Amino acid sequence: MYFEKGTCSVFIPRTFDDRLLHLHYSSFGNYSFIKKCLQYDQSLTSIYELSSDNFRQFFPRSHKKAATIFESIQTVHIDYLKAEFINEEIFYFNVFEEGYPSLLKEIYDPPWILYYKGNRSILNNPHRLAVVGTRHPSEFLKVEMDPLLIPIVNTPITVVSGMAMGVDTMAHELSMNQSGETIAVLAYGLNQLYPLHLKELKDRLQQRQLVITEYPPYVRPQRWHFPERNRIISGLSQATLILEAKQKSGSLITGDCALQQNRDVFALPGRISNPQSEGTNRLIQQGAKLILSANDIIEEYL
Repeated sequence: MYFEKGTCSVFIPRTFDDRLLHLHYSSFGNYSFIKKCLQYDQSLTSIYELSSDNFRQFFPRSHKKAATIFESIQTVHIDYLKAEFINEEIFYFNVFEEGYPSLLKEIYDPPWILYYKGNRSILNNPHRLAVVGTRHPSEFLKVEMDPLLIPIVNTPITVVSGMAMGVDTMAHELSMNQSGETIAVLAYGLNQLYPLHLKELKDRLQQRQLVITEYPPYVRPQRWHFPERNRIISGLSQATLILEAKQKSGSLITGDCALQQNRDVFALPGRISNPQSEGTNRLIQQGAKLILSANDIIEEYL
């Protein structure tokens, strides 16, 4: 289907799912833009009939961003895009499809589209635990993590984390070493990597486990992506376990997301002299469940 616009021919994707994918990809995965598009037209068809001037209504504060996305919509062809995804073994599904994770769909702002590599069937397991914490774990945590997480990984509980340095990496690696299942939620597109030294881990996760993101493959990591990503980590999970975190930490943002989503928050206590435990100790003081053993978590699931 084409729409004639002056001297240009704009291809309109034939199905709703294709239009959603096309607009999402063309807009850097901009959540609010897709929301505005759906409010403007639930079929997403008339978006393609707008002039560049009328398109600016979606970005009243940034005409430059409006122009960039408008041009991308004109130039990205959905058929070529889908063929490229097949070639790169990138898959995707949207929030309106059957099979979208039910827990994630319950949150206030579930991702419109999730791009992924790996084994999507891991999402069929209804028991998921988010495991997050500091990027610089103490020696005490390195000792305590195995006896805490190994019994959990050996149950039908999937570990969800963010493939960051420190606790995230430890959680993913421990899960794979114990032949468990784990999901990595990225704060950037599947064709990107941050930090670069995690390439081997990312490759292993994509081959054996599941790596997902709400950002199109070309999108590079930005500072604000990480707190946005955290809502997905907690949203996929019945509970979030925070192992070590400073008073001001991205891990605490994940805990806040879990509370807003009406999910449980667990925390591992630590030494009061350890700055990495200040955040988790405060969480316990404020009502998070204190975790002393794996059974404290398993009893909440099984």
